[in-house]
Amino acid sequence: MPPAFPRFSFCFCLMVIFFTLALERPSLRAEETEEPVQLTANRLQYFKKTDTYFAEGAVSIEQGTMRLKADTIRLKGATGDLKAFGHIHYFDGIQTIDADRIAININTKLGILYNGKLFIKEENYHIEGKEMVRRRFDQYALYRSSFTACDCEEDPAWRFRAEEIRLTLDEYLFAKNVFFYANEVPVLYLPYFVYPVKSGRQTGLLVPKPGYSSRYGFRYQQDFFWAMSQNQDATISLEHRGNKGDGLGLEYRYVLSKKARGELETRYFRDKEKNVDRWQIRYRHAQQFTERIRARLNLRYVNQNDHFQDLSDQTVARSLQNIESNLSLTYRGEASFAYLLARYTQDLTSISNNETPQRLPEVGYNLIEYRLGDTPLLLNIDTTAVNFWSEGGLNLQRIDLYPKLSLPVSLGKAATLTPWAGFRETWYRHGESGNDPISREIAPIGLRLESLLSRSWDTLTHVVNPSIGYENILVSDNKDIQQIDEIDTLHDRESLTFSLMQRLLKKSGSGSLEEKASFRLTETYDLGKVSSSAAPAKLAKTRRFSDLRGELHLRPWEIFSVSVDTFYNHDEGQISSWNTDLELAFKPYLSVAIGQRRTRAGSIPIKGDLFNALYLGNREVIDSDRSFLSERIIIDSPWGIRFENRAYFDEKKKELVEIDYILQYQAQCWGIGLSYLDFRNRNELSFVITLKGLGGFIPRQ
Repeated sequence: MPPAFPRFSFCFCLMVIFFTLALERPSLRAEETEEPVQLTANRLQYFKKTDTYFAEGAVSIEQGTMRLKADTIRLKGATGDLKAFGHIHYFDGIQTIDADRIAININTKLGILYNGKLFIKEENYHIEGKEMVRRRFDQYALYRSSFTACDCEEDPAWRFRAEEIRLTLDEYLFAKNVFFYANEVPVLYLPYFVYPVKSGRQTGLLVPKPGYSSRYGFRYQQDFFWAMSQNQDATISLEHRGNKGDGLGLEYRYVLSKKARGELETRYFRDKEKNVDRWQIRYRHAQQFTERIRARLNLRYVNQNDHFQDLSDQTVARSLQNIESNLSLTYRGEASFAYLLARYTQDLTSISNNETPQRLPEVGYNLIEYRLGDTPLLLNIDTTAVNFWSEGGLNLQRIDLYPKLSLPVSLGKAATLTPWAGFRETWYRHGESGNDPISREIAPIGLRLESLLSRSWDTLTHVVNPSIGYENILVSDNKDIQQIDEIDTLHDRESLTFSLMQRLLKKSGSGSLEEKASFRLTETYDLGKVSSSAAPAKLAKTRRFSDLRGELHLRPWEIFSVSVDTFYNHDEGQISSWNTDLELAFKPYLSVAIGQRRTRAGSIPIKGDLFNALYLGNREVIDSDRSFLSERIIIDSPWGIRFENRAYFDEKKKELVEIDYILQYQAQCWGIGLSYLDFRNRNELSFVITLKGLGGFIPRQ
C-alpha cells in the first residue's frame, strides 16, 4: 500500500479474547557463514591443544556485518562457539543487543544471551529478558522478560512484564502471563498478549472507541484490520450504541496499480429505537487509462432518508440535503474537454425519491478559446446531451448546443475590449408522449471591457482590475419546456455588470509575490424590461440595480486573516446577506477561527449564470431569516497537550446547535484522548488511551 495508508495496531485490552492460544512457530536452520573473523583485545591468548582463543580487555570481534564488544571472551576456533562476559554490546547490521554474558555460535549467530536488552530503533522498542534465546536470525524466546516503547528504560511510563515472550522481528510479539504496569504500578493482568513489532500495516484489532450518550447510554465500536496483501486491506467494525441499537460495518480498500484504486464501505445498523434497519453503501473507484483519459465511479446510497441525522456525529453529514452517485469518463485535451456522465441523486428531504430528475446518461463536449487559423477570432463550444429520467414517469431528452465567437482587441497597455456573440439552440423530446420535439433558440451577444493597472513601491505592488460586461440575450419563449436546471430557466435580459477588483501584493524573501489584501465590488444593472421570470411572481417588480456585492480578503500578517462576502439591497437600504470568517493562527501553538452566516428572508441574488460568472440579476427566495455563528479554537502546547473546541450557534433561535470539546495528551510513548459532543437532543462522550504501536487518538467527529 502507498505511504498515505496509516499504520494499524492491536488493542492490548482485547487481545485475550482474540488470541487465546500462542502457537509455536517453526524454527528455521540458520545458514552458516565462513567469513573471516577479526579479533582484537588488550590481551590475547591462543591454546593450540583445545583450539581456543582467550581475550580480555576492550575485546572486539568483527565478522561481516556483525560487531561484538565485551570485557572477556572465549572462542572455539573449530566450531565457532563463543562465550563472552561483561558489558557486552552486540550488533549484526540490523539488531542491537546489550547483555551481561552470552553463549552463541559466531557462524550461525544463534545462542543464549543473559540479562539481554534488545533495541529496535525504527519503532523505539526496548525488549529485555533474563534469558534471551536466539532461535534464528529474527526470532527470540525471552524468559522473565519485559517490553516498552518508552525512552526511559529504567522508569518507563508503561511496560509489559511477562513470564515468557516469543518474538519474531517485523512480525509479532507473543507473551504469556502478562502484567501491564503504569509507572511501575501493576494495573492489568492478561494470560496471553500479542503485540505488533513491525513498521508496516498489520492484521489485528484496532484501538476501540468507547463512549457514552446521555440519550442512549454506553456506546462502543471495535474495528478489526486485515492486511490481506500488499495492495489491499479490509476493516471490519462492530458497533454498539446502547438503547439505540447495534451495527456492523465493512471497509475494503485496494490498489490495482499506480493508476487504479478503489474503496468499498458498507454499514448496517439495527435501530431499536425506531424499529428500522438502516444501511448505507459507498463505493469509489478511480482509473486513469492515459494522461488524458480518466474514469471515476462514486456510488452512495442510504435506505433511510434520516440516516445521517440519526446516526452521524458529523455536522456536515447531518445537514446533507441529498447524496449523489455518479459514473464519469473524461477526456482532457489541450483546448478541449469531453465527458460521459451518469448521475443518480437521492433527495434526503423528501419522503419519496420518485420525482427527483436523474441524468442517465449525460454527454458533454467543450472547446475552450480555440483560435480559428491565423485570425484573431476565438471559438468556444459548449454542448451537452442529457436523458432525464425519474421513477415517477419523467422521460425527457435534451440536446443543448452553444457555439460562441470572441474577438479580443488590445487598446494599448490600458485595456482589452472583447466583443462576443453566440447562438444557443436547445432541443427537447418527451420520450413517451410521442409528440414532435420542441426547441428554444437563444441569441446572446456581449461586450467586455477590462483593464489591468499596477504600480509598485519597493516590495509592495498595487493592482487595479476594473471591468464592464454588457450582455443582450434574447430567448424564444416556449411554455411547454419543463424546467429542470439553469439551462431551462434562462430568460431575456439586457444588462451591464460592473466589477472593480483591487489587490495588494508584497514581495517575499524568496522574491515571489504574496497577496496581502484584495477587495472587489460587483453589481448588475438591468437595461431592459425586468422579466418576472427572474423571480417568483410575488417578488416581481422593477429592479434596475442588483444587490451590491462586496468581497474582502485580508492577510496582512501570517497570523491573521479575514474574509467578508456581503450583499447590500439598495431598495430596502440594508444588508441582505453577510458571511464573515476571521482566523488568528499563532503557529504551532494556537489557532482561533470565528465565522458568521446571515441571510435575511426574501429575494436574494444568485451568484453568476451560464453566460457571466459575475452576473447578479437572477434571484432566489429565502423563506425565513438564517443566522449562524461558528467558532473553532485549537491549542497545542509544547508539552503534548492539545485542546480543540468547536461551536455552532443559531442566532435566530438563540441556542447552541452543537458544541464540541476535544482534549488529548500525547507523550513520547503513550497518549490519552477525551471528546465531548453536545447536540440539542443528546450528548456524546468518548475516550481512548493509546500506547506507542497501538494506534493514535482519533476523536469521534
